[in-house]
Amino acid sequence: MNPYHNLFLAERFYTEDGATSSALAAIEEDRSRIVQCSPVRRLQQKTQVFPLDVKASVRSRLTHSLEVKETGRQLARQVLQEIPVEVDREAFISLVEMACLLHDVGNPPFGHFGESVIIDWLGSQLSPLFQQAVGSPSLQWPALLADLCHFEGNAQSLRLLHSLQGLNLTLSQLAALQKYARGAYQPRTTGSWQQKPGHFFSERLLVHKLHQSFPSTAGGRFPLTYLLEAADDMAYGIADLEDAVDRGVLSLAELEQALNGEANAYLVRRWQQARVGEPGFFGRFRHALNRDLLPLVSEQYLLHHQAILQGTHAQPLLAVARPAAEALHWLKDFAHRRVFNRREVEALELAGFAALKGVLNAFAPLLALSADEFTSLGQRQDAKGLVFRRLYHRLPPRHLAAYRRNAGQAPGFDNDQEREWYFRVRLLLDFVSGMTDTYVLEEYRLLCGLQG
Repeated sequence: MNPYHNLFLAERFYTEDGATSSALAAIEEDRSRIVQCSPVRRLQQKTQVFPLDVKASVRSRLTHSLEVKETGRQLARQVLQEIPVEVDREAFISLVEMACLLHDVGNPPFGHFGESVIIDWLGSQLSPLFQQAVGSPSLQWPALLADLCHFEGNAQSLRLLHSLQGLNLTLSQLAALQKYARGAYQPRTTGSWQQKPGHFFSERLLVHKLHQSFPSTAGGRFPLTYLLEAADDMAYGIADLEDAVDRGVLSLAELEQALNGEANAYLVRRWQQARVGEPGFFGRFRHALNRDLLPLVSEQYLLHHQAILQGTHAQPLLAVARPAAEALHWLKDFAHRRVFNRREVEALELAGFAALKGVLNAFAPLLALSADEFTSLGQRQDAKGLVFRRLYHRLPPRHLAAYRRNAGQAPGFDNDQEREWYFRVRLLLDFVSGMTDTYVLEEYRLLCGLQG
């Protein structure tokens, strides 16, 4: 039996009236839902490398995601040329493309740095806030607390698309987006793709459905996710350095000197052939490197085809000792060593640190309230209650609706008070992580009395 027939499904988590029975038609409909959704639009004001940059030529998360999408499309086409079984080409390409476009939608403001700030704040603040709001924990609470404290952009992407935006994408599209196999509430094991959480406790029913529909995802990955990961690596490997040069944080001479002293002969040769210093250099350099990486990724996908279909292949497709892959790894490592720790970048991140932590601290008192106090804020007339009510009114209606749907009836919780508080924390995290870089700064200024 052709294994790809079972990977392309029209099925969605929620049944829809008049839904098509064709997998391709449903996957094509996903494209329209994805391209028009607000989380994709918000990527235009979220950080790639340089927060709050006003230069149009420097990449945002949106332009990065568009580049990943195009690279993913090329990889899918390359693989399809040699795949040993009949495959629905349009469905295969569309699933890869849209997973690439969506892969960063759950990232908070200020990217991975912002993620670290949120995790640090949660680790220091949640336990005392829980004590004030709820009191003594149940036996289930340590797992729920671990889930809340391990904020992760990949897991937030799944939550954002499914639980908050309600896009009701096909199960195939959601499976292609999941890079990691374990939940944030589950301990890390020695199995494959356990490095980071791939989903939160709040989305475990969806993930259970994915496991039922695609057995490879129960302990590993959906096969097309390997191509998403490779496309992301290929896209930012050179782009971050190009942006650094464009912004004046790094010079071509500095990069060339390091490359000649540290990189492999393959990378030095590709650099020289791209005619450094002439107009269009980075475009030629990127094209030459990708021209070699595309068949390499395809070769690795087909070499490990059976393990990938079973979800058991444990390495990224570019984790191989081949000149082009090693060159890409060197470029990424150089960016981390010589760009991300530059004074200019760190200064922008410090502004993000102050804003993110300031917003979280300002809204923290809402988490110290009991459930009854929180839900009755509309009736309080004392000074403190009026302040809390105004904070409450700044929370987005869509996120509040998700909180109300789940706080009183979501299954799987042993304690009603803990369920309500769990989704109250999720409400704050949904709000803050969904902010753009500029929005979190504006909110911070307002809360500090500096607006206007």
